[in-house]
Amino acid sequence: MRSPEENLKKLPLPTDTPPFEGGLWNRPWFMVLLCLVFVGLDWELIPLQVFPVVFVFPLMLVAWNRPLWLSSACAVLLSLTRVLHQAAFTTRPVLAKDIADACICFFVLLLLALLTTQLGRQSRLLRQRVHALEGLLPICSFCKSIRDEKEQWVRFEEYLTVHSGAVVSHGLCPDCAKKHYGDYYPVKK
Repeated sequence: MRSPEENLKKLPLPTDTPPFEGGLWNRPWFMVLLCLVFVGLDWELIPLQVFPVVFVFPLMLVAWNRPLWLSSACAVLLSLTRVLHQAAFTTRPVLAKDIADACICFFVLLLLALLTTQLGRQSRLLRQRVHALEGLLPICSFCKSIRDEKEQWVRFEEYLTVHSGAVVSHGLCPDCAKKHYGDYYPVKK
């Protein structure tokens, strides 16, 4: 039996989902490629010696769509790229100042990753709750079927499973047991 989180992963994205949560932006290989492009861009900007602001976008994209451990690893690797570039492509030795800059960059990017991960998680949860709670459901008063967005009547259990990820099991309440199986239902005293 699947957990509710696994069921929610199978659901189509709601129409109010931001574009960077689906499609190409959510693919791991695209995020790695994007990080490499921004590392190359940063290497071109190294003579400016400013905070690597070009790392903010790919890091936030990874942190929004992926687990915290992956965005933390991305923050480590992105903050070390300048030191690695200097060690590999220049004759100047790596100084303590360069390592201190890399550490400051790491802690700033890590804080950004923490905040973005939390914001993305809360945004997805709120969107799921709104999606589950919004609107009135037209329900048949006899068979309890629900009219969906395509104007088709579907069983309540099917609608609930598709739109919320919940798994439905059936039972029999005491009132219905008395009504339909009164001869076989034991009377409680």
